[in-house]
Amino acid sequence: MQKFLLILTLIVLTGGSVQALPPVDWRFSAFPLRTVFHAPDTEGTNLVLKVERVGNMPVTPNGFLACGPDGTPITLRVVSTAGTEVVLILEAPRSGSRPCAVYYGAIPSNEPAHSPVASVDQTPVAVGFVSLQGRGIPTSWERLRHMLKTPPSQIRTPFEVSSFSEMDQALAQRDAKKEAEKETKSKKERHRNKAGVQVAVGRSYLLCPREGAYRFALDCRDAGFVVVDDELVAAWPGEHEPKTWQLGAPVSLKAGVHRVEVFNAFDSGEPDFRAGWMPPGGTEVLPLAVPDLIASREATDARAEKMNRTLQPGFTTTPVQAYSFRGNSAVFMAMRFTDTTENWMTSKRNSLWRFGDGTQSEEPNPIHVYKAANIFKATLEVRDTLGFVASYSGSVDSRQMQPEEFAVSFELAGLPAVCLGRDQVVPRLRIEGQVPANVALDVNWEIHFRSGVVNQGHQEVVPQGKAQFISLAPVIVDELETLRWSVQHRQVQVGGELIKFVRPPFGILPTRVEGDRLYAADNTRLVLVPGEGLSVSRHMTPIPVQSLDRLVCIDDTLAIKGLIEPGYETFDRILARLLTGRIEEVRYAALPDWGQFPESYGSLRKLVDVPAALKRERADIAILSIGLKDILEVKDVDFFERQAAALSDIVATSMNLRMVWVTPPPYPSDPDRSRVFAAAIRRVAESRGIPVADLFTVFSCVADRRHVFFKENPLMMSDQGHRLAGQQIVRALMGE
Repeated sequence: MQKFLLILTLIVLTGGSVQALPPVDWRFSAFPLRTVFHAPDTEGTNLVLKVERVGNMPVTPNGFLACGPDGTPITLRVVSTAGTEVVLILEAPRSGSRPCAVYYGAIPSNEPAHSPVASVDQTPVAVGFVSLQGRGIPTSWERLRHMLKTPPSQIRTPFEVSSFSEMDQALAQRDAKKEAEKETKSKKERHRNKAGVQVAVGRSYLLCPREGAYRFALDCRDAGFVVVDDELVAAWPGEHEPKTWQLGAPVSLKAGVHRVEVFNAFDSGEPDFRAGWMPPGGTEVLPLAVPDLIASREATDARAEKMNRTLQPGFTTTPVQAYSFRGNSAVFMAMRFTDTTENWMTSKRNSLWRFGDGTQSEEPNPIHVYKAANIFKATLEVRDTLGFVASYSGSVDSRQMQPEEFAVSFELAGLPAVCLGRDQVVPRLRIEGQVPANVALDVNWEIHFRSGVVNQGHQEVVPQGKAQFISLAPVIVDELETLRWSVQHRQVQVGGELIKFVRPPFGILPTRVEGDRLYAADNTRLVLVPGEGLSVSRHMTPIPVQSLDRLVCIDDTLAIKGLIEPGYETFDRILARLLTGRIEEVRYAALPDWGQFPESYGSLRKLVDVPAALKRERADIAILSIGLKDILEVKDVDFFERQAAALSDIVATSMNLRMVWVTPPPYPSDPDRSRVFAAAIRRVAESRGIPVADLFTVFSCVADRRHVFFKENPLMMSDQGHRLAGQQIVRALMGE
């Protein structure tokens, strides 16, 4: 008790310093600083250890003293003093779960014997092998990373070799462990009989002597990649001339130690790979080997401590999960932060975490999700019950985490692409897919009414395979201005869209059909609301034909390819002949077949393709003979009528063109089917004062219809049928 009071008194007098009474396990009191770390349970393995350079601390060999858990000296070597870090190489003994320590910060006056110098690591490359599922060499870095996410088998204890070009030796060691080598088969024969693709993965730490632009190179038989600090710096997929280097682009690296990894994918034989580099100012590629490669491992759970402080903050990070959503560029990296703080006076404390991305937490050991692959500087600030405060900062590299992709789909259903103002709709957001455990998605929506009222809503969902629906309140289309919905995860939008309800004259026209939805050029989703009972305008009166007019026939019904007899005069040519001297030019434009757009609901294509064709042909007058594909494939005539109304409003009011509708003729195979579509066109045209060439009625009144259609193909009009169609269109143009 007296000792505790004495320490407490000294702390109060020195502001937390305990210079006179270092902790019991502080083995070398002449050194004011130390870094405590763990070494892998492999005797003789060289380790990379980075310590912070504080003030003017000496960085000579006798300025550091390392020892194991039992005080046994550890050999070390200073390899880099660039910037604010000092990089040491330690030849660490087996330590298990017990920590080792490096003492530094001063050179004692009595000049104690410094640590013996660590020898150069002759096997600084750790090599492991992964067997990939399926066949085929991954010829891109993205594909290889994807295939490595869930490997079926992997050597967890890497083999140590001297350079990347000796990875075949590690493969031989691996096979020797798995089975005794048979004398009747050569090593190459054994490998050749193995099925599937293998990947040799080599890892090491590279010492860059100075800052500058470095170029990395590789030479391999199949596909290979070189990665430095998780950035791809060289790649060579596919076959090439042997014994030639493939140089990557220059990369800027600071002086010091950098992690380097190589990946060689092969499907037979042995790894045939070598890696090299071209340092700043160099003109030739040099192999990456000792002494450029200094070690294969890095010390773990390192925490810096000060002898004159009772509160020694520190933390470690462990990757938990990295995930992304298909079709979205955002990547989420979940990292577990573990508080490793030591307090020589009391174990009770409060923690404040700052994760380096603008967020913070007061949880003891939080799991934080980063929303970018980057290096972040995280800080832990600790305050104990005695009032002492200390902080520790460390780098968190989220780039090392390989994300798992989850497929989640979002679709707002229940909202047709074309609606009448009086329609009542119930939009429903459909969410389906799988997300990681304990991951929730935030769904938000905002409805703007034409009256100025705004309705907002929010719901949290956790997709787990089955489709989930979020139904919005029933609304009348004529009351709507815009509807916006979004799906977010941790303030990052992973889905959503803006929907605009547009009315004639349409200020925005659709340019793309995706499924049963219309989109503008800026990816805004459109719902067209055509007018009902519009008054006759100057665009819809009978057309006073003048010279200099260009008439364009947009057709998918009368003269499309495959439905005309060779040598026959089609209706558009008949139009041109009958209108000679009145129309400057008659042009024909066939609508593309729906089969060319499998991603689109074909019936909606007319709302995109017709305006595009009229604009391309620079039309003054539009003749629309559209409907055969709809007759053959569309079940809902009411849906077709609404599309025809929207198309009429686009051409007449938005494009400012005069137009004539043409009804489909009564095809002999199913004249009643043609009748309902013809009636829909007449209703649309009459409500807008648009002239109609009513082929259905005219063809139905022909006394002998045998000469109007061919018996062999009842969808194909004869020469007489084309003449009759041309005459009727001319009459509609003249207002007869």
